[in-house]
Amino acid sequence: MQRAAELSLIRRMLAHLEAGTTDQAPRPLSLPAFHHTAESHLETERRLLFRRQPIAAALSADLPAPGRFVTLESGGVPLLVVRGADGKARAYVNVCRHRGAPVAAGHGEAAGGRLRCPFHSWTYDLEGALTSIPLGESGYGACDRRALGLHARACAESSGLVLVRAEGDEPIDARAWLGEVASDLETLGLEGFHPFASRSTRWQGNWKLLLETFLESYHVFSLHRETVHPYYFSLPMVADRIGPHLRFPVARRTLADLKNVPESQWRLADHATVQWYLAPNALLSATRDYALLWRFSSSSPNSCDVETRFYTARPVSNEASEKRWNDSFELQLRVTGAEDFPMQEKIQRGLDSGAAPSLVIGTHEIGVIHLHETLARLIAEAPVPDSQATPTGPKPGPAR
Repeated sequence: MQRAAELSLIRRMLAHLEAGTTDQAPRPLSLPAFHHTAESHLETERRLLFRRQPIAAALSADLPAPGRFVTLESGGVPLLVVRGADGKARAYVNVCRHRGAPVAAGHGEAAGGRLRCPFHSWTYDLEGALTSIPLGESGYGACDRRALGLHARACAESSGLVLVRAEGDEPIDARAWLGEVASDLETLGLEGFHPFASRSTRWQGNWKLLLETFLESYHVFSLHRETVHPYYFSLPMVADRIGPHLRFPVARRTLADLKNVPESQWRLADHATVQWYLAPNALLSATRDYALLWRFSSSSPNSCDVETRFYTARPVSNEASEKRWNDSFELQLRVTGAEDFPMQEKIQRGLDSGAAPSLVIGTHEIGVIHLHETLARLIAEAPVPDSQATPTGPKPGPAR
C-alpha cells in the first residue's frame, strides 16, 4: 500500500493500544437471521451480487501465459477465464454451444491453444470462436458457425487481480471498482506472485458466516486462545473503507514495539498480515512472503463452498522453501478448518432452528458491519431487468 496509508494504520493501532480503544462503527447493527437462512434471500444475492457485480475470480498469477485457464462459478453460472494469445484475460460461460457440457474443468493449460469439450470434442480458440466439429461437420451445415462461439462475459484485469461478471454486457472498469485497493496491490507486487497450492472445502454454513470470521478480530482472544492469540492482538482493530471494499491489518503483538522506533523504520508487513475484503465475496490476505485468495459461495442457505488459493512472493527454489510454504498454507487451513468454520456451522444450526430472529453486531466489529451494509447497498443499486422483481424483506438496521 502507499506509504501514507501504511503509516496511518500503524499510528492508529499504536494510539488505540495506548488508550485501550479500537476503531468503531457509528452504531451496532441488527441483522435479520433470514439473511443466513432464507432461500429467497440467497436467490437475491445470486442474481444481484454474484451475477450483476464484478467478482474477484483469480490472480493474474493464475494465468501466467496464453492458454492458461481457471474455472469457477458465480451465482450458479459456470465461468471459464483464460489468457488469450494476445495476453488479454477473457471470460466465457463454461458451457459448450453443442450440448451444454463444460468446456474445461479446474485449472490448467489449453493444449495447443484450443479449448476442447470432452463430450464430443467441439473445439474453440482462446478468443472463444468455434474452430472444429470432429466427425460432425455435415450435421451442422445449416448453422452459422460464427454464431456458435462461447458466450463471452465481462472480464477485466488490474494490479494483479482478474475480475469477471456473470451477467450484463457493460465492461468492467477495474480501476474504478478497486479504487485505492489497486495501488495497494501494485505496491505489494501482486502481479509477480506465483501459484503454489489450492484447496476447496464445503461447510454447513451460509457463505457470509464463513467470510465474517475474517472480518473481526474480536473473537481471537476466545476462539483462538491457544493457537493465534499468543501472537496476535484480539483488539484493537483498525480498518479503512475503500468503496465497497475494506483494508485492515491483523496485527502481531510485536507491532506494539514500534512506539520506540522512528517512523522512518516502520514497516507494517514486519508486524501484521494485511487483508482486503473484496466485495462481494472474496478476501485477499498478504504478507511480504505469500498471499491467499479466499472465495465464498453458497448453493443453499446453509452450505458454503470455500476456495482457498495460496501464492508465494518468490518461486519455489528448493525443498526447504517448498516445505516452508506448505507449512504456512496448512497452518491457515488448520486454524480455519478446526476452529473458525466449525463454529460457523454451529451458529448456522442455531439460526436454522428459528429460535433466534436476529443477531446483534457490535460497533467494534466494524468489518462485519461493513460487509452487511455493503451487500445491502450493492443489492439495492444493482441493475435489474424490468421482468424481475426483487424480493423484499427487513434490511439490516441499527440494533435496538
